[in-house]
Amino acid sequence: MTTKKNRQPFPEERTRGHRLFQKFSSWFGKIYSTELNPFYHLGDIAILLFTIASISGIYIFIFYNVNPLHAWESVEAISKNYFNGWMRNIHRYSSDLLVIFIIMHLLHTLISGKFKRLVSWISGVVSFLIVILIGVTGFMLVWDQKAKLTGYLTAKFFSGLPIFDPSIAGAFLLNDLTVVGGFFKVALFGHIAFSLITVVVIWIHVLRISKPKIFPPKKLIIYTVIALGVISILFPVKSDPPAQLSNLPLHTTFDWYYYFGYYLMKLFNVSQNWAIMIGSGLFLCILPYILKRKNRPPVNIDLAKCDACNLCSFDCPYEAIDMLIKDGETKAILSADKCVGCGICIGSCREHAITHPQFPVLNLAAQNKKDITVFTCSYFPDPSFPGDLSIEHYKVPCLGSVMPKDVQRILDNNSKAVALLGCEDCYYRYGKTWTIKKFLRKRAPAFSKKYDASRVQLLTITKYSKEKLSSFYQSLDENTGKENKLSLFDNIKIKPVFSVLILSAFFALMVPLSSTVIHFFNPTEKTLIVNFKYISGPTEYDQSVSSEKHMQTLNPVVKRRSPVMLKVYSSANKSLLYEKEYRPRGLRQDIAMFIYTQLIIREDYVDVELTETAFPDKKYLIEKVGLKKGDGTFVVFKDNNLELAK
Repeated sequence: MTTKKNRQPFPEERTRGHRLFQKFSSWFGKIYSTELNPFYHLGDIAILLFTIASISGIYIFIFYNVNPLHAWESVEAISKNYFNGWMRNIHRYSSDLLVIFIIMHLLHTLISGKFKRLVSWISGVVSFLIVILIGVTGFMLVWDQKAKLTGYLTAKFFSGLPIFDPSIAGAFLLNDLTVVGGFFKVALFGHIAFSLITVVVIWIHVLRISKPKIFPPKKLIIYTVIALGVISILFPVKSDPPAQLSNLPLHTTFDWYYYFGYYLMKLFNVSQNWAIMIGSGLFLCILPYILKRKNRPPVNIDLAKCDACNLCSFDCPYEAIDMLIKDGETKAILSADKCVGCGICIGSCREHAITHPQFPVLNLAAQNKKDITVFTCSYFPDPSFPGDLSIEHYKVPCLGSVMPKDVQRILDNNSKAVALLGCEDCYYRYGKTWTIKKFLRKRAPAFSKKYDASRVQLLTITKYSKEKLSSFYQSLDENTGKENKLSLFDNIKIKPVFSVLILSAFFALMVPLSSTVIHFFNPTEKTLIVNFKYISGPTEYDQSVSSEKHMQTLNPVVKRRSPVMLKVYSSANKSLLYEKEYRPRGLRQDIAMFIYTQLIIREDYVDVELTETAFPDKKYLIEKVGLKKGDGTFVVFKDNNLELAK
């Protein structure tokens, strides 16, 4: 026979994802134990990997040459030194794994519906984007063919904005350090500056969380570092050929963890990529509103009963309770906007000064005694109980809301034993932890030593069965007087060797996607690139003349300049292959223009002609430009004439 008592029914919540995630994660708990299960420390491991990447990055920066002419050679020298190369490998793989664990942490948050603070969610999304920027700028510092491709694609992407010069993309392909050398320095500054900004964003991310878990447990840190060190030895990182080797980066490796967005440049045009980026960014930001989880109502605090013990304030995982002066006395004051209704503070209050509308009314009188009283967390699926036992069932917001003092009275008056059924990884972060410590008498308000703690059983969502509950009840008489501690079914012995091996295998799985070969340029095609800055002749001058002599200019002010026409002909038959008109920049069309075009041409030889529209006689022509497969052919404007770039 089972009775169930709730003050108010719990509303339907998105608990299925939380339960499924725990069932999946519990398989790894058999090796790591629940406490060290990596799937319950995804955010902590991400911060650990960021720390490792930062420390290793600082070390290899000591041996790095910031001059783009010698950057590639310095990176190669780092790789050839055994220890320095190992540190470079650690820097690279910890950065790749950082992206993976951030994504896993984000997915876990979505699946379990744990996001409650908009600031925390937005800051988490921002930190992910900043990490991508850090990685991309870091790849550019190697100044290999991949760095050239990165610069080219980035410049091409930003050319969709009118304030950015599209010819910068060509400057990257031509390896024109007079133009892109400044961008190299910006990448170096950004790589360092964004890393510092990430620290601030992480602080904002956990700002409103009490006692945030910044790093995973010590043993898990050791396992992670060992596994990372192992794959860094087994899979050394290799650079692409130097950026100066060829004009077009024909054969480049692709790190999908940082370059997934760049691959879209291969599939869509610049405008479509801007739409995808803005749309996906907005979607991520509003996702909490689409999948909005309704919090429970806040708790109520009876200030007349409050004795200012500070336990509720200390135990609250969301800093929703502060000890403040009210009417000349120190009292626990609730910030209702921070409270999520977990009820953990109820289990901390010895005076029963805190209540919640959904917390059940407990039957503490000496009547209708049951075999077992069962408390289940609201995220625990409705359990089935043994038919041969009489059970009193209470559903509470969180196991952390169960007061040890109430359990003592239940053992005195109502039941022979008490079972606590809850999450393996507490939905409210500390509910299960505080409960265990209270019943192990390691945290106030502690379970009294007068009572046999072995009469209290804790079963998690992945370990519960009615057979285990029945077995627990039948073993009570056998354990009487033998043990006086909380009984835990999920107390699993850690297997360090297997723990490291599993992490190493998982880390090794990400290696292939960190160096996939991608072709953005077809080596069988002939590419012509016209790229230069041009100042056309003026067609109109500003006629306003000041009467004051000192306000008059020595030379007339240009108000408008002539557009130019770029044409490409076949040298064989003089047929027109391409033409485009370029107009001067600026509101008045009086600023120099940037001529940039990239063409795939079948002919072996072409003629390139540039003509000012307003002045047809002002014409520049280069004939019989030879095109070859693979590396591109560049036409530039130098010394007042069109010529091939060398």
